[in-house]
Amino acid sequence: METLLAIGIGIGLASIAGVRAFLPLALVGLAARLGLFELPAPFGFIDDWAAIGAFVVLALLETGLDKVPSLAKPLNIIQTPLRIAAGAVLFALALREGLDAGAVPELVAGGVIAGVVAVLKYVFRPPADASAAGVSSSFLSTFEDVVALVGGIIAVLVPLVPLVLVAFLLYFFFRIRRRRGKRFGGLRILGD
Repeated sequence: METLLAIGIGIGLASIAGVRAFLPLALVGLAARLGLFELPAPFGFIDDWAAIGAFVVLALLETGLDKVPSLAKPLNIIQTPLRIAAGAVLFALALREGLDAGAVPELVAGGVIAGVVAVLKYVFRPPADASAAGVSSSFLSTFEDVVALVGGIIAVLVPLVPLVLVAFLLYFFFRIRRRRGKRFGGLRILGD
């Protein structure tokens, strides 16, 4: 039962890492510092105040740069490998694995989960330059921030709920993108 709980927490954290790379690392470090999360030996530095501060600064930088419409797409491309690495580490942390050869399946699983979420987010997120359908790029970025923050907090306490939040985020992006594509595609009444 404890292993299933750890897998659920790992899936939740890895899926949140696919949305924002550094925020879940900061939240896990803070949770470990408060005694809510146990870190395996090679990842013990994550609960250090300096590491938590660095993750918070990187999360704020990632969040701030994502609000600039011209930087949103390039940032997502650059951040995808970092999100995959963060997802791999977070999944291994949840299962209390180190960095030895026995942790390869956990690292791969976490990387795949975060990578799938990051790629789907990149594909489904509407372009920053098109503001049809009444939703701005900064609103979408703020929505991602809220999902990452709430999902990261919940992931440590309740497994798999963050995956539902990420699925809702991706569905929301998909619907907006579809609406923007139908803008001039005939009568709106018949389209929905």
